[in-house]
Amino acid sequence: MMESAKERIRFGKTLYFKMIAVTALLGLTFLVALICIYHVTCKWFKTELTYQSDTLTEQICRNVDISLTELMEGTIPLTATNQRLTPMLRTVTGPDKADDPFLKPRLRKQLEEMLSTNYDINWVSVIDRSDTVYLACRDGRPREGRPSEESVLKLFYDNKEDVSHRPGNTIWTRSASDDGIVLMRYLFDETTMRFSGCVIAELKNTVLKEIFQDIDCSKVGNFALYDINGNLLFTTNERDHLKAVVHREKKDNYLYAEYQVSRGRIKIAHEVDLKAKNSRFSDLLYFVSFIGLFIFVLIIIFLWLMFGNMAGNLRILLSNITRVSRGDFKLESTSFSKGDQMDLISEHISQMAGNIQSLMDQISSAKEIQQQNEYKLLEFQYHELQAQINPHFLFNILQSIHGIAQINGDKQVSRLIGLLARFFRRNIERSKNTCTLNAEMEYIKNYTELYKNIYPDRLEVEWEVDDLLLDMMVPSCILQPIVENSLVHGMEPKIGLCTIRISVYSEEERLVIKVWDNGLGIPGEKLSTLFESNEAKKRIGIKNVKDRIQLMYGPDYGVWIESEYLHYTEVRLEFPLV
Repeated sequence: MMESAKERIRFGKTLYFKMIAVTALLGLTFLVALICIYHVTCKWFKTELTYQSDTLTEQICRNVDISLTELMEGTIPLTATNQRLTPMLRTVTGPDKADDPFLKPRLRKQLEEMLSTNYDINWVSVIDRSDTVYLACRDGRPREGRPSEESVLKLFYDNKEDVSHRPGNTIWTRSASDDGIVLMRYLFDETTMRFSGCVIAELKNTVLKEIFQDIDCSKVGNFALYDINGNLLFTTNERDHLKAVVHREKKDNYLYAEYQVSRGRIKIAHEVDLKAKNSRFSDLLYFVSFIGLFIFVLIIIFLWLMFGNMAGNLRILLSNITRVSRGDFKLESTSFSKGDQMDLISEHISQMAGNIQSLMDQISSAKEIQQQNEYKLLEFQYHELQAQINPHFLFNILQSIHGIAQINGDKQVSRLIGLLARFFRRNIERSKNTCTLNAEMEYIKNYTELYKNIYPDRLEVEWEVDDLLLDMMVPSCILQPIVENSLVHGMEPKIGLCTIRISVYSEEERLVIKVWDNGLGIPGEKLSTLFESNEAKKRIGIKNVKDRIQLMYGPDYGVWIESEYLHYTEVRLEFPLV
């Protein structure tokens, strides 16, 4: 007695055990994918941080620009300073130079008044065209924080070129004091249309500190302000303010950007240490990634050892499956060890191949019987169609013969009886599936002659036949249902003369037969359903004609109908031209 399948299977050789190993491999693969995602995330983080940095720095740039403008206009306004100082400078150094000894003290007095009215000014000086320095310092300022006239003059010459390139505009430069920023601007004499001197003032940089005081540099990075010559004006990290300059080329570790403020007179630098931000979790992820890579190598070696012996047998198993799929049921034997699930699969594949072979033999036999039955059924339907004779037609024929016998005598009766006899005789003789086109035409001519005698003044038949095609073979009795439809449904309901035109010609390697009549026509709603079963019964076998043609020659051939109600109907039959 054979053991059950579960008793033959050992856990160590089951696919379940092997799937556990594959699951571990997939888990490691997931870890490797996680590392890849980490690197992608770091790049995304850098891009997002750059966007946030640009947004924050642009706002800071606007704040700095606005604050410096307000500081300048609140302390050393352009128009007011020119109007206040240039008249005295013109008197001191201009062509109308006066020897008034009180002019220079008055000029210093004006500077001291500017100090007294503006708390944000630490000291202010004016240099005239003869390089004379007029200096005023706040009294409360420590002595070491007060500049000398020589230092002010040196500061002027160090920045003279930049000031001259921006006439009427203000430049900002570095101050020796940590809480100050120096403003420089030429003074313009509107009377002489010349520059009469230069004003230099140290302003408190409190407004700049207020802009950055609420910024957490550990999260958003450090900011630094530089003048036009690159001198540091202000920084949020005084100790490391040169780090950005030193490391700006190390793009993987630092995010560095520069922005122009106040028409290029001040530059703001923003630096973010990416390495410091990523260091919190990158070290741990690198360690895990290394361990994962090591385990991945071990699992690969383990899988090679475990599945290596099965490779040959699996190839045989795959070959057997391929043979079954191609219909070859002679299988090659495998050598799986007993208790292996693969051994059961191989055994079941062999059983499946035998069952498929048996089923295919049964299906082939059943299909052959079915085809024979279908052929007999079609042949029966075909002979049934051949045997159909419209009772209306026979009744009209007999009535006509009776009427003519009473009115005209024996000759006309004899002619009609002869036509009818030939019609029945040919109908009985047409037992084959095909006949020549000439025989089909003769049959239809005899059929329409009988109808002409029934309706002598209402029917006219026209023939347009290519004589070269008369020897072509066509299905027997293929035109009689079409012509009968034209007579019964086209001519009889119509009042007056009805013309039926039968055309035979070749077109694009096809034999085409058209039956056209100018009878009653077919309404549009009936034309769309003409080949449906209910409507086809009313049209005396027209669907049967289409089915016969497609059965014999394929779906590319058949019957097509065009009609316009109360005007015409055209039936087109197509056969292969062979």
